[in-house]
Amino acid sequence: MRPRALMLWTVAVFWVKLVVAADGNRLAYLDEFCDPYYVGLTTAKLVTPQWIGREGVSAAVILAIDDMGDPPHYERYLRPILTRLAQIDGRSPVSIMTKHVDPSEPLLKRWSKEGVSLESHTYDHPCPCLDKSDFEKAKGTYDRSVEAVNAATGGRTVAFRMPCCDSMNSASPRFYAEIFNRTTPAGKFLMMDSSVFLLFTASDRLLPRDLVTEQDGRPRFAKYIPADRKFVNFIQDYPYPYVIARLCWEMPTAIPDDWQGIHLQRPYNPITVRDMKAAIDAAAIKQGIYVLTFHPGAWIRAEQVIELIDHATKQHGRRIMFLNFREAYERLTENMLGGQPLRAANGQDNGVRVLDVNNDGYMDVVIGNEHVRQTRIWSPETNRWVVTGFPVEIVSPDAQGNRQDMGVRFGVLQKRGYASFLVANEKVAGLWHFDGRQWQADPAGLNIQSPGAQGTERIGSGAGALLTSHAGRDRGARLLDLDCDGICELLVSNHLQQAAFQWLPAGGWKKLPFTLPPGTAIVDAQGRDAGCRLVDIDEDGRRDVIFSNAERYSLHLFVSLAQGWSRKIMASARVQGNAIPMIVRADGTNNGAWFKYGHMWVQNEDTGEDVVFGAHKLRIPIDSRPYAALLQGVAAGKPKQ
Repeated sequence: MRPRALMLWTVAVFWVKLVVAADGNRLAYLDEFCDPYYVGLTTAKLVTPQWIGREGVSAAVILAIDDMGDPPHYERYLRPILTRLAQIDGRSPVSIMTKHVDPSEPLLKRWSKEGVSLESHTYDHPCPCLDKSDFEKAKGTYDRSVEAVNAATGGRTVAFRMPCCDSMNSASPRFYAEIFNRTTPAGKFLMMDSSVFLLFTASDRLLPRDLVTEQDGRPRFAKYIPADRKFVNFIQDYPYPYVIARLCWEMPTAIPDDWQGIHLQRPYNPITVRDMKAAIDAAAIKQGIYVLTFHPGAWIRAEQVIELIDHATKQHGRRIMFLNFREAYERLTENMLGGQPLRAANGQDNGVRVLDVNNDGYMDVVIGNEHVRQTRIWSPETNRWVVTGFPVEIVSPDAQGNRQDMGVRFGVLQKRGYASFLVANEKVAGLWHFDGRQWQADPAGLNIQSPGAQGTERIGSGAGALLTSHAGRDRGARLLDLDCDGICELLVSNHLQQAAFQWLPAGGWKKLPFTLPPGTAIVDAQGRDAGCRLVDIDEDGRRDVIFSNAERYSLHLFVSLAQGWSRKIMASARVQGNAIPMIVRADGTNNGAWFKYGHMWVQNEDTGEDVVFGAHKLRIPIDSRPYAALLQGVAAGKPKQ
């Protein structure tokens, strides 16, 4: 792609029509297999007072420097910054993203005492990490770094950042699902990531116009998006921690960082620093986090980082607190999650879900494991957590200690938008609604009315029963609002069962006259991701079915609750083309696909191309399909089948 074409493409990204999902789908992200980019302006907030644990503090700043391989060089660069931070409250909280380091390095003990945390940045710094059709190499450089940096810190490392995530699409759902959320050969794992970038835009009406736009009306921050890189590694207008694939705290890092600054304009440019200050102010107004990604010396001076620190303290005073990643993780866990981490001691799911239970625009917490069953509701009026019970386990350990998913599926079944959940497994079956204070069981919640059937069927009972989980395996039950009326329907889709149900005003379910399209399923026989995504491809507000695995792919559009996904755009065996790239691979692993900005994106070790601009070769490690091309049912000259 030529530079001008890339620029026009990037501009088009920001003018894509914004389609907001109906309120009935506000909890659908909880059942996504892995989408690092689901949050946005309409997502419930997770403001700093919810987790910081200090009265009067409403925003947090994290300074995270990349690429350390030479500690003395970093000490020389960071010393003025550490000294300035210590003048604020006696601490020097900075996170150093580290490739690997000698545990005997004397600076490590001094830094730790001052408040510096060492975090992981891969062992070899590959750009991109997933590349050259070598998944094991990508996982290996991650695993080696996690183990090496943990050895140097005595196991206190919690966070990771992907190399070159500011300049290319090196982050990927495949990375989070198949590397980050796994464990290393030694059983080590991390809990937090900061590889996704954050773009403030004029769509956020709480932010003053002069903070997010230039004097001529152009966006202040969008100019830093690397137009020559097909860069989409960012979210918009969500300056808060959020959870990726149930196990990873994401701490989005602000646009611009120092590389994005020098890519647009010269190093040490005061305009870049000016815009960084504006991003700090925007995060403070939103009661969010500001994470600065920077590097030692070549692109931003230590004095300029101090200038940012001085701006934050002068403009916002004690309302802002400086943290490192480890401190942020500890405060999220203790103050928000009640001491229950996202990941259990073996690195698996601990049964913690972050969601807006009472539909007030603030994230709450639900915990269901063998130790705690608790609902934590945030009260913005009192700035306190209100704690009540939770009726079931979300995960349960088996005899070997492996955490089994019990199939708790959240959705919206009440007009006022409060959360409900359905569960049906070997131990428990039922439907519960939150009533504003606690969870109430619905005695009709398992009833099914089937046209032509004698009597009333029930979920979770009898031979061939509809279950949400069986033997710890996902059975493909999902609560989704298909017709955008604010109330979820129920889908059940696995290798043996296909059904759809409508929730009735008086309670219970009515069986609908359609299922997912032929040849598609949400999960396979092992309960793994089968390659199905429900995405609004034609941008009419309703979710369509796009399916793609190693054997076949298809796209069907939703028509109505009477006809379901009856409008077929394409359906083909994989050997006949590649109009829709794989969502899952033949081995059942995530292939790195996500949907955003009017495109299907795919990033993995097999995607990408080298583009030459004059004497300069640039690696663009991502593949994409515009929704318009998918709707035409063609790609690479292949006709739709």
